[in-house]
Amino acid sequence: MISTEDYSCFSSSTTVMKQPATPMSAQPPSTPPFLLRLPSVLLCLHILTFGLSDAQHCYDIGNFTAAGNYAKNRELVLSSLANDMASNGGFYSGKVGKGSDVVYVLGFCRGDSSNDTCFKCISSAAEDLMTKCPNQKAAFFWGTGDRPCIIRYSDGPMYGVKQTFPKLMVYNTGHIQMDQDEFDRIWRNLTEDLAVRASMGTSELKFAAGRTSLPNFQTMFALLQCSPDLSPIDCHSCLWECINDYQGCCHGYQGGVVYKPSCIFRWDLYPFFVSKPGNPLSSPPPPTAVTDG
Repeated sequence: MISTEDYSCFSSSTTVMKQPATPMSAQPPSTPPFLLRLPSVLLCLHILTFGLSDAQHCYDIGNFTAAGNYAKNRELVLSSLANDMASNGGFYSGKVGKGSDVVYVLGFCRGDSSNDTCFKCISSAAEDLMTKCPNQKAAFFWGTGDRPCIIRYSDGPMYGVKQTFPKLMVYNTGHIQMDQDEFDRIWRNLTEDLAVRASMGTSELKFAAGRTSLPNFQTMFALLQCSPDLSPIDCHSCLWECINDYQGCCHGYQGGVVYKPSCIFRWDLYPFFVSKPGNPLSSPPPPTAVTDG
């Protein structure tokens, strides 16, 4: 396992400056706990995030009072979310309250999560969200588990609404060890194919994971997923943004992550996901069959 000294954190402000490789407690923002459990193949990660501790974002659209009905409704809907999701296959959208005190909630787990993993991730994320966004009427949190989960709550409807801010981008600082142009064609072929497959999923799961062989005897793995409430068009659009965001920030590096409230993307040169019944590991054609387009 890698120590915290192996990681550096970055802010997604206009000027990006490298922080010294010192223990996590000395770095702002702190490294999310799930990154500390990634395999040792990730020798060093750079994190481009929105500058908040861990992985929550408290939206500045209005506050509520601790003694009011909104606070009670938020606590109720978040404290019951893990059970609601467990009984609905890892995705849930609902609301509690009436009028100006209604709280809408939406959450989903990564598609290869077990029921137990999903439950633990959502339970922990909901508790953190109530603590770290104590009086904000809307917030977002990606749970920091080995297979992260996503929670959103708001005072307005969210079902079917694509949301792409804030975003978290992570990349492995190792470089691609083959011809970059050839690699790019293979990478695009895999990620775009999986984006289409994920977008054509059901209203309960929009998830696709796959792998393809590289000419240098390595294997590339990728995973893409949308919040199941999105339309196929919005899902595909969200995933395309993730793919292009990664290319814009991290082209040439050998692995990375882009998380948004409505979709997630990850790829690497080692297997980081598991296949679930109904979501078999896909293997696109070998690199020799890849063409531009």
